[in-house]
Amino acid sequence: MKKAIKSYSRYEIIKELASGGMGSVLKAKLKGVEGFEKVVAIKTLLPRYAGDGDFVERFIFEAKLVANLVHENIVQIYQLDLVDGEYFFVLEFVDGISLYDFVEFHKIMNKRLPLELAVFIASRAARALAYAHSRRDGSGKPLNIIHCDICPHNILINQEGVPKITDFGIAKAATMRDSGLVSGKLAFMAPEQCLTPGHLTCAADIYSLGVVLFYMLSNHYSRDVYSGRDALIEQIRSNYINWSVLPEELPDGLIDILRRMLAASPGERFKDSAELARSLEYYIYKDGYGPTIVTLAEYMRQLMPGRFAAAEVMEDKTEVLPPDFFDRTVNSAHHE
Repeated sequence: MKKAIKSYSRYEIIKELASGGMGSVLKAKLKGVEGFEKVVAIKTLLPRYAGDGDFVERFIFEAKLVANLVHENIVQIYQLDLVDGEYFFVLEFVDGISLYDFVEFHKIMNKRLPLELAVFIASRAARALAYAHSRRDGSGKPLNIIHCDICPHNILINQEGVPKITDFGIAKAATMRDSGLVSGKLAFMAPEQCLTPGHLTCAADIYSLGVVLFYMLSNHYSRDVYSGRDALIEQIRSNYINWSVLPEELPDGLIDILRRMLAASPGERFKDSAELARSLEYYIYKDGYGPTIVTLAEYMRQLMPGRFAAAEVMEDKTEVLPPDFFDRTVNSAHHE
């Protein structure tokens, strides 16, 4: 039996999806023999990161750590490679939209995401977190995988209505880069990420997902994100939450779940992401039925036919959208 098989992977770049943050995101085709092709996403590193030996070491470590995360609600990492001194990730390409753009579309249309679909998306993200948080190595030792940057940009929804968390490992490597300095998207950050960033647990991801759910339900951030960085950090540390922007008709049961997710103390939140997932699922399925990926996909097709269905002539179409709105595919999430 052969001990190794050497092969050369050729990627044909289709277009750049986004640039900024940690690097560029490219849509590409993996080209194989006999005309084999597979569409993938490639995430490169900016030179300022690629030249930082300490960061690259952590980046590689995290890539190895999360390489075997295989879950329907997690964007899979296929490969970490090095070409001409530049590191890049090869990722599952998700044809759809980021949760951020999805909510922004609702804002433009003066709508809110239906409550049950918001809870459904959060429940799928919670299941992805439960899977990642529970991973162990070959000896049974917990791997302590924490995302550290759960936010609407890092939750993608494909055309089949499947929510997927992206940037596992990439987010954590970036958070660890400054050895304890605040890193990540402040609007969705847990208090302890500002207070003790070097000692995070899965409770930080639970909190951030709570802010995401708050954002989906209200079309608003839970904090005053326009007050400046220093003021925003102080809001995070004091766990300031503007509960008044939530819809008045929000059911008490869902408010209770949100308050527990957004508790200032990690110990007062759900004990783990699996318990959170069960609570969210019970809330939407307790009557024996509730939303599925089919429900979400159909809603997306009805709401955004120009993006999720064949082009149709619509006499009553009156949306006024940015010209490039539907070109900003979900993989733009990776550059944040």
